[in-house]
Amino acid sequence: MTEITVKYERPGKEPREWHQELLADTEEYIISSFVFRLPKPFTHHGEILIEDGYKGVMFDLLDRYYNVVKIWDEEGEFRGYYSDIRTPPVRIENGYKAVDLFLDIWLDRDGHFFILDEDEFEEAELSEDITEKVLETKERLIREIKNGDYPPSPAKRFQLE
Repeated sequence: MTEITVKYERPGKEPREWHQELLADTEEYIISSFVFRLPKPFTHHGEILIEDGYKGVMFDLLDRYYNVVKIWDEEGEFRGYYSDIRTPPVRIENGYKAVDLFLDIWLDRDGHFFILDEDEFEEAELSEDITEKVLETKERLIREIKNGDYPPSPAKRFQLE
């Protein structure tokens, strides 16, 4: 097993760092797996989206302003896709880093989606250029979801073994 370090910075917040198992590393993307370690379930309007012990496979697309995490519960049942809108990752020794730009998207297994952390995004003090890029990326993801083009094919095809 090859371990990589994933570092996320978030303007105005403490940086976060994870260690994940590297599954693939190409010129287009880095794929890694991990198990969620959460002090409490991640919910949206009372619905549990992610719980401690769920498995995630992260697809970090090197030329895009978002990633895709495909998520399964502890029994191996597919739960949905989660995307952080963030800067394209920059390679560092033994991994990569990116800047989390607040907005996130959840797409459940039934095709329903919603935007997360809009309040944090509106409170963030981002440059005009970055704000525009985040909004453009959000609209792109919504359009791709509605057209059936999201998630990208590496994430769609990936299955737990």
